[in-house]
Amino acid sequence: MGEGQLDMAGKHKTIFQMYSGLHTIGGVNASVTYGRDRVIFEFGSAYDPATAVFDGKVEPRRRNWVRDKLRVGLLPRIDGVYRREDLGDYPLVSAEESDWNTAVFITHLHLDHMASMGMIAPQVPVYLHHNAQVIERALEDTGLGVETLERGYCDIEPFVPIRVGEIEVLPILCRDTSYYDFAFLITTPDGTIHWTGDLCLHGLQADRTLRQMELLSERGVDVMLCDCTSFMDSVLSLMVPDCDPNKILPSPELPKGMLSEREYYRQLFERVRTLEGLCVFNYYQREMDDAEQFMKWGRATGRTVAFEPDAAYIVYQFFGIEPHVYVPDSPRTEAERGKPWMQELLAHCTVVTPEEISANPRGYMVQNSYEHIMELFSLPSRDGVYLHADGIPIGSFDPAYANMRKIVDMSGFGYMTCFCENYFGHGYPQQVKYFVDTVNPKVLIPCHSYNPERLLPKDGVQLLPEPYRKYELRDHALIPMEEGEAR
Repeated sequence: MGEGQLDMAGKHKTIFQMYSGLHTIGGVNASVTYGRDRVIFEFGSAYDPATAVFDGKVEPRRRNWVRDKLRVGLLPRIDGVYRREDLGDYPLVSAEESDWNTAVFITHLHLDHMASMGMIAPQVPVYLHHNAQVIERALEDTGLGVETLERGYCDIEPFVPIRVGEIEVLPILCRDTSYYDFAFLITTPDGTIHWTGDLCLHGLQADRTLRQMELLSERGVDVMLCDCTSFMDSVLSLMVPDCDPNKILPSPELPKGMLSEREYYRQLFERVRTLEGLCVFNYYQREMDDAEQFMKWGRATGRTVAFEPDAAYIVYQFFGIEPHVYVPDSPRTEAERGKPWMQELLAHCTVVTPEEISANPRGYMVQNSYEHIMELFSLPSRDGVYLHADGIPIGSFDPAYANMRKIVDMSGFGYMTCFCENYFGHGYPQQVKYFVDTVNPKVLIPCHSYNPERLLPKDGVQLLPEPYRKYELRDHALIPMEEGEAR
């Protein structure tokens, strides 16, 4: 409350804080303030099912849903963000009591970037692209969206600056399909802070990232928060001897032996194209790029693509088409038949039965979620394949992954995965290093990684911020502030 932080001349200061996301894959949450103006980016949660408090068995409490997550460290402890009725007696200033002029910005619709955005008080604006809003609303209709106050969201338009008082946020477009992906360039009277979001230079739209480098180089960046997910042992060791950060040589080229996104999908399609039996696929249901990819592959191979109802509803809402639907035999599905979203879907879409699929396995691709994996026992497995296409459970670090593999084996389906040693979805280390060196920020904050310390700056300094510590942006540097320093 009260006045913003001032320097000796009585001028407002630019203050940076990072709350989470330094040593985790995802969950980056930070703020930039100038006076009482404040920009928060982002509001997700790191994905680590092995240590999750709410593991699917522990149920969130209804009246304590926000304060319990604050208590166990799943939400950032920030004044002026949450409703008083949700905070209860938790010692934070509520949104109603606060004089902060705050806005929250979301780069894209992955849960590690936005899982907690629905808990933000409705009077605090949250910005994300319109496409992301369409997908999120469809997820909420089916019960698979974020926990939410049924709040509204504000549109992000590519390269259209958004003012939050004296702070400007420039949304830099990184991908213009599905929910859209952005990076953010945040400018205050004292300088610039850039957040890359998920960074990729080998994707189908890598040219946008190259243009982003040019834009940032022209404007100059004081502080860069950079995604360096690929700097973990399992990925870095494929390309860099001994995982030595000093041996990561900057290059825009694809590292030897690794695949681009285009080549990766081409090779995957070749495997699908030659299948003689049924193709069952498990994908991340909010990824409309992947949904569209499977529908294209279905058309190319003469297969009908059928989605489970909740995934089909998102496809129906997003593309405005009427997909085929495979209805699982489950109590949840039966309970949802009377809900408006399910009634609308079944009124407009064609249901495909196990009997129809069994009569012509080569004529279908069927989407299957882990929740309904027992459906494999009702489907023809001869010459069939279960394609794990980046769906949940994502990998062996999730305790459910071994169970998924066991059920697939017991059902008689072959197993095929989108994960392979020579492909990774985030930027390869040499390309990330090239991006950083080209922009050459004064301060580099590597993050969104198990090993952020391995991403080294070119000429600037590397900073691994202490969580919740305040840093002043002054003379192109981040200066740590002392506890209780004058406001």
